[in-house]
Amino acid sequence: MLGTMIVVGALSFFQFRSALQSEIAGNLRFGATAMMQRIDTFLFAHVENMRVWRGLEVMQDIRVKDVDKRLSNFLANLRAGQDTVYDVLLCTDAQGHVVASSDPSYIGREAPRLSGWRTVPGQGLDTISLALASQSGATSAIVLRSPIANAFGEGTIGYLYAFLDWRAVQHLLDTAVNHGTRSLVLAGSDGQVLGASDDLRRRTELSRLHLEGWRLPRAGSASYIQDGAALGHGDLLVGAATSSGSPPFEGLGWHVLMIEPTSVSFGPIWTLLWAMLGVLLVVLLTGLWISSRVADRIASPIVALTAFTRGFRQGESSLPAMPSRATAEVDELHRAYMEMIQALEQSREQIVRAGKLAVVGEMAAIMAHEVRTPMGILRSAAQLLQRQADLDDRQRELIGFIFSETERLNRLVTLLLECARPNPPDFMSHDLLEIVDSVIGLLESRAERAGVSLSRQSDGGDVVLRCDREQMMQVFLNLILNALSFVGEGGHIRVSTHSDEDALWVSVADDGPGVPPELRQRIFDPFFSRREGGVGLGLTIVQQIVHAHGGTLSVGESAWGGASFNLRFPHQEPET
Repeated sequence: MLGTMIVVGALSFFQFRSALQSEIAGNLRFGATAMMQRIDTFLFAHVENMRVWRGLEVMQDIRVKDVDKRLSNFLANLRAGQDTVYDVLLCTDAQGHVVASSDPSYIGREAPRLSGWRTVPGQGLDTISLALASQSGATSAIVLRSPIANAFGEGTIGYLYAFLDWRAVQHLLDTAVNHGTRSLVLAGSDGQVLGASDDLRRRTELSRLHLEGWRLPRAGSASYIQDGAALGHGDLLVGAATSSGSPPFEGLGWHVLMIEPTSVSFGPIWTLLWAMLGVLLVVLLTGLWISSRVADRIASPIVALTAFTRGFRQGESSLPAMPSRATAEVDELHRAYMEMIQALEQSREQIVRAGKLAVVGEMAAIMAHEVRTPMGILRSAAQLLQRQADLDDRQRELIGFIFSETERLNRLVTLLLECARPNPPDFMSHDLLEIVDSVIGLLESRAERAGVSLSRQSDGGDVVLRCDREQMMQVFLNLILNALSFVGEGGHIRVSTHSDEDALWVSVADDGPGVPPELRQRIFDPFFSRREGGVGLGLTIVQQIVHAHGGTLSVGESAWGGASFNLRFPHQEPET
């Protein structure tokens, strides 16, 4: 028991650790993706500003060197309206001389010389370029550049520059982690670290940091455990996301990594481990006390069941009472004993029924020999007498009685033989609805004379069944005739079919007096009949035919309150 608990505890610990890692990694991926989307949106907003501003009419003042300072005032107003996101906005002529600027100190100077210009990817953005400006080895600004087209001719008259303050990007990174246990790193498409949240900026020299060996996804997001020595940590749980842009801006291929030390991530698991060890100790201490109590609750019911088993062997069939303090296992054992007794009772009933059928077989053999021979002689003698020409009406009536009674005796012998030695079915595929319709057609006139409504209902499903057509017609003839004998004038009989996933169902329902629950098992016994003058073999033959076709037959209550004979045939494999 102790070994089992240790194994279960260890498996639980590793399972919880794996589940927690998966949950935290997914959260880190989500956080990195959200931050990357914010940075993409930030960049796209200002790229879109450049695309709009370069087409304004005021930009044409570059051609006249902004002599009235209208363009410079416009740029100063733009910078002021952007909440100091821009360090400076300036315009140059085609030769690269600054002719207008939000900061007058730039006018007359050369345009900033930057390396690493790259075209901003995206539909309609192919003329906008981007580069990073550095100061003291650290990124200081994102520089956007766009050419100004000549509105009065062809060619380019100059360029519009926008210097985005890098601190705006750092502010996005800082607010996302909010001085928690997690940190954010922004890296370029080549893995060079461009920026990070405040805690990493204070701890690490970012300008010299390159994420070499880190798994940066080419697209989408990923999570993994990484050695964080370069960032001043031990092992790190990393969630990484790659820029996907904000249409029509296609992104710059930058990466955002949200990191958290594994010592922080898995701290709750170690707490759980100590708690599990404490629980294990408590379980060991209480196990001895519980085992003594459980032993008593198990022993007494087992003793009672043992006594019952001995009594059952001696012919006693009464079940022992279940002790109120019995455990679930003993309760299950008690139910198993009950099911065993019920199975034995069903076996006994089947043996009794088989014995009755054996008696029917013997009787049928005797009657076939002892009755049919004299019956044939009587019938032949009656035929000879019927040929006499001087017979009066009374004599002809008596001869008719001989014919009708000998015919009735012949049907009885035939019925006994069918019950005792049923013919094996000749299986072929038949439409069951067509068989039912044929039977209804045979009995329709009889039902009309009795004032009974005889109908069929189907759910429209497949009702093809491999069966013996003649035997199946005999089944429905017997069931409908049996219903007609109990349903009075104005009554209803309905044959309905439907299919489910497992079987085909056929029911013959009526609104007669029904079958009492206590007689529903006996009604299929040989020679048991509730109808005056009945032999009690019709339902027995019906049950035999249904069983020979692999089906089951049961009786219940119809929707009208009468009897409902329900046939169930399992779905069969298609015939090859």
